[in-house]
Amino acid sequence: MQYYFPSCKFTQMKPETSEKIKRFMESEGVRVVGCCRPGHKALSGWNDIAITVCESCSIIIGENRPAARVISLYEWIDGLTGFPFPDYKGERITLQDCYRAKAKAAEKEAVRNVLRKMNMEVVELSGTEEELRFDGTFLFSPISAGNLALAPRRFAEIQKAITEKTAEEADAWLKEYCWRFQTKRVACYCNSCFAGLKQGLPEGKTAVHVAELLFP
Repeated sequence: MQYYFPSCKFTQMKPETSEKIKRFMESEGVRVVGCCRPGHKALSGWNDIAITVCESCSIIIGENRPAARVISLYEWIDGLTGFPFPDYKGERITLQDCYRAKAKAAEKEAVRNVLRKMNMEVVELSGTEEELRFDGTFLFSPISAGNLALAPRRFAEIQKAITEKTAEEADAWLKEYCWRFQTKRVACYCNSCFAGLKQGLPEGKTAVHVAELLFP
């Protein structure tokens, strides 16, 4: 059975896009579930596939339902036959990877694949892993008690990477980081990354979520 977890944060942030994705999933026979926190309990066996659009959802589902296969929306769409990819006519777009996805080679490859299938030229950032470490403001405050309770193993690892910042310090860091982008639009596939880019990008540059590019 295939299940789609639409992400509470993504749905709040991009309600119209979220509705489009949910309708498409239902048309493809995928069961749309609600919040991952109670929703992960719907998964029960080795044949279950959880499709997510949120890094935290992936962590929570994966740690609580290890028998299920957890994949991103982008991996799922990349493997579909006949998906109606929009045509962005060769637009150059910079891609910002997410810190929490750094070990997810399949997800990162799929994101790049779907961008290219939408006729976009992916501009990669240059720099070391440390220089390009980005997750919006997620790494600037302690992991929430709720997340630690639901997925203690993975979130405890992420907790080690936390560098606490005040709201003012975080804002300054984001604005400084975002000066590196040269293209008009910057794409990401993480909710926290999107919020961070939106906050930090200078005037004239725009953050865009890969999901909204797929479902304009």
